[in-house]
Amino acid sequence: MSRAQVVFKAIDILGYRMQNAVHFEDVVCVENIPYGEGDLRKGDLYFRRGMDHSEKKLPVIVYVHGGGFIKGDKAYRESVGEFYADKGYFVYNINYRMPPEAPYPLEVFDCVEALNFLPQLAERYPIDLDSIVVSGDSSGGYMSAYLVALSFNEQLRKKIGCPDFKVGIRAAMLMCGIYDIDVLLKGTSLMGVIPDTARIFLDYDLKDDFSNLPDYPYADCLSVPQQITDQWCSTFMCWADDDLICQKQGEPMAEKLEKLAPILRTYHCKGFIHNHCYHLNLTIDPKARECMNASVDFLREVFGA
Repeated sequence: MSRAQVVFKAIDILGYRMQNAVHFEDVVCVENIPYGEGDLRKGDLYFRRGMDHSEKKLPVIVYVHGGGFIKGDKAYRESVGEFYADKGYFVYNINYRMPPEAPYPLEVFDCVEALNFLPQLAERYPIDLDSIVVSGDSSGGYMSAYLVALSFNEQLRKKIGCPDFKVGIRAAMLMCGIYDIDVLLKGTSLMGVIPDTARIFLDYDLKDDFSNLPDYPYADCLSVPQQITDQWCSTFMCWADDDLICQKQGEPMAEKLEKLAPILRTYHCKGFIHNHCYHLNLTIDPKARECMNASVDFLREVFGA
């Protein structure tokens, strides 16, 4: 296991209890609903008890876990799934293949496949296919933003060989995400973790100074801001001003979307203790509760409630 894989696995294990301590009594979870073949192409569906018999079709949030592109699991995002389900939304919290088995763009394709599975899921549950939200944190935030970019950018889809989208994306919630890979690689290396992650994510022998990145076949496809067209969906974004990992990511992305998103709402805060993915720490950080409640306000603004 590489240094980066060890680090991100340790983060998941150490943060599990704290980030999954909040539970809601009336929330049901149907585990491991497959959207594709293999052990990882599955998702857990969260919903409030009785929602599966609703006469009204309801929005669905497809949640993409983080983990530095190379680790992570839907099991580490139980509380997030329960939180939004308790507010009246279906949440399809997915796993997906990761490098080295599925380097870029294959793990992105898995996320597209999960979205394309929603019509089948809607045959069993009252899901409104016109009210689809993509969300994720850290590298899952990147995946979510990339899905939106792909959905509106036919040229990008063709360039990376992306499957066609069978559904549209109504809104996105991007939580402490990475968006500009070029900026990320120019920042701190986190003692070599970020360069190591980039090599695994891309399955490409990057030099230590990244001078050969322009030779990578998809080099001009990686950073989300460069793929944004004049179309985008309503978006909620949160970030940590003093983020140790996603430096200079949140605010520039928000500025890019300010004139494109029909609705753009943001939440961010300063302070070392409110750091990367602080929104997951619902039991100990009041800023996390404020942030998550702000995201619910955004959803209500988009869908009405």
